Amino acid sequence: MIHMAGINFIGSYSGVDQGMIDKLMQAEKMPLVHMSNKKTSIMEKQNAWKDINTRLNSLFEKIKVLQNPDTFTSMESTSTNDKIVTMSTSRNAADGIYKINVEQLATNTSIIGKSILEGEKLISDELSIEGNFTITNADGVKADIEVKSEDSLKDIVDNINSMTKDRKDSETKETIKGTGISATIIDGRIVLNDIKTGARDIQLEGDIVEDLGLGTEQITGQQSKFTINGVEVQRDSNTVKDVIDGVTINLKKEHGKDEYDTVTISLDTGKAAKAVQDFVDQYNSTMKFIEEKLDAGDPKVPGSGGALSGDGSLMRLHSSLRMMVSDSIGNKNTDIKDISQLGVTTKDRFGELQLDTAKLNKALSDDPQNVMNFFKTTIEDDREVGFVPRLNEYIDSFISKKNGIINTKTESYDKVLKDLNKQIEVFNDRMERKEKQYIKMFTALDVAMMKAEGQMTWLQNQMDSMNSIKRK
Repeated sequence: MIHMAGINFIGSYSGVDQGMIDKLMQAEKMPLVHMSNKKTSIMEKQNAWKDINTRLNSLFEKIKVLQNPDTFTSMESTSTNDKIVTMSTSRNAADGIYKINVEQLATNTSIIGKSILEGEKLISDELSIEGNFTITNADGVKADIEVKSEDSLKDIVDNINSMTKDRKDSETKETIKGTGISATIIDGRIVLNDIKTGARDIQLEGDIVEDLGLGTEQITGQQSKFTINGVEVQRDSNTVKDVIDGVTINLKKEHGKDEYDTVTISLDTGKAAKAVQDFVDQYNSTMKFIEEKLDAGDPKVPGSGGALSGDGSLMRLHSSLRMMVSDSIGNKNTDIKDISQLGVTTKDRFGELQLDTAKLNKALSDDPQNVMNFFKTTIEDDREVGFVPRLNEYIDSFISKKNGIINTKTESYDKVLKDLNKQIEVFNDRMERKEKQYIKMFTALDVAMMKAEGQMTWLQNQMDSMNSIKRK
């Protein structure tokens, strides 16, 4: 380049300035546009497959719920007043209607001590009481409590509470049973409570029991009393697990005289209906997304098609999923041949699924095991068969991180992108050198033309001088 006082004179003589060089470089860089477009296209394909993997994984998880026995055999309970009595059920619970009257709730045994803070003393002040006492619960578990003269009321309560729960011996590492007796401070006195409910005694022994204000009479807890379908029951707890098989009765409040509530236990068809609906929704969402990526678009509008238009693997996935969802399943452990018998049918010619909940609920009410076996069962050779194993095995062939089709494609795309990035880097280096060559060449041309112009000026001046001499 020709520079004078910081001014760039490229093109001053040749007429080839930086703008013309930029146009030359634009033509030279046409292959870069092609490589960049190819890179963008590959990244779009790669991202599309990643999105498909996410949706297939979600579908995989939704289908797995359909092979869980709890989905089809869970029981539910409904109470006419869940503030008074409820029931928690397991799979082993049987249908039933239970009329319950709660006469009495189980309570905790407690000992309310006398106030032992005199004058202006605080619970954090020293009590000047020294000695030992023993707490023994109704099960015979004991805890020895040592009280030092410098202990405060809070220190003593903390010491009692350190013995409440089971703990590990620091030396032997053996488990030491806790007393289940907790302590609190209320109005300057120690209050002991048995964590367990029922008619349970708390025994206190020691020479400082009176000094701690604990030599008072205890309030013994009581059992719960209730009537269920005319049968009178008493238990130590308000959570009763041994009266109805597979059922836990939760007593919360006492009834008035001649009052009762009804708890009904029945099959929880709502859980299965939700699981099937979740599958249908995820299937429809996944298929719609796949169709968007396969869309051929408008031939007249470049770039209007889907990122994976014409991809053979995705086309096969789409058609296989549609076929596998609707096809019959050969399974001798169930008389349900295909999912349409459970209310799942195609909504339109595009294959969108819909669920008839009433039809599914009827099948569940008639024979939940039959429905469960349709989705998954085990045959003689310990092989799992059914709707779920077949579909999940196919989906896994795509989403498996070890040898899945999507993982293989992603690795292939990564390799192509790596090669393209290297090509683009080499090409850009070459273009940078090319531009420098153009600038150097046309700068040299400007210098040559400037020198030629100077020589022409000098020659013209010489000729003018000679002609002037001749005229004289």
